[in-house]
Amino acid sequence: MTSATPPFPAGRATRPAVTPPSLQASDVHKSFVSGVVQVQVLRQMNLSIHAGELTLISGPSGCGKSTLLSLLSALQQPDAGSVHALGQDLGAMDRRALERFRLQHTGFVFQGFNLFPALTAVEQVELPLGYLGLDRHESQRRARQALDEVGLTPRAHMRPAQLSGGEKQRVAIARAIAKSPQLLFADEPTSALDADSGQRVIDILHRIARNHGTTVLCVSHDPRLIRHADRVLGMEDGAIRTDWRQPDASNEAFAA
Repeated sequence: MTSATPPFPAGRATRPAVTPPSLQASDVHKSFVSGVVQVQVLRQMNLSIHAGELTLISGPSGCGKSTLLSLLSALQQPDAGSVHALGQDLGAMDRRALERFRLQHTGFVFQGFNLFPALTAVEQVELPLGYLGLDRHESQRRARQALDEVGLTPRAHMRPAQLSGGEKQRVAIARAIAKSPQLLFADEPTSALDADSGQRVIDILHRIARNHGTTVLCVSHDPRLIRHADRVLGMEDGAIRTDWRQPDASNEAFAA
């Protein structure tokens, strides 16, 4: 995509929020130093995101979308402003509290899969569950349930070298959702996949949001995601330029 403005209809569908936002950024600023130059990546960012939706942040490379994802997921701290997740002020937490928050409430899916070559699919998914204090039996049960949800039960005992790119990404999604996180963050989850594999990943992310009431926040410049997202935020030059929702029955009733 060459512009942060996606090809949407002129009339934007909106709907009232009936629940408090699960993610909220208020007057957030973030900059980085490159050599002797300070580069401002985000400026006065204000944003609210709600549960049960697949929200896509779309825009060209370098527009700040991955930085915004890092701030909302507590991987980075803003220079100014505040970020709230599940009603908690992330800026008020120390490092240990942030690590515990991410462990208990968040899941991550990355472009590069981040799988361990020596582990089978089910072992990959089990791994983070041990840090939650679950016993082996419960960890195995949750891991198999998560693999079943992404359609990989027949591949449970295969290692990454035996899996396709799309299957590796589905293992990564299973690993992220096995903890039953309230917040699921995906950074360019389809950019390394072919059309069919990418489509399947998109469908899974959307189903997770709808079926589990999970807040799914995805950043991508992949145009295939746009028509499947419930909400699309178009970013450019560190700011949100467009905010669009898929029209549905509730939107139409509200608009009427």
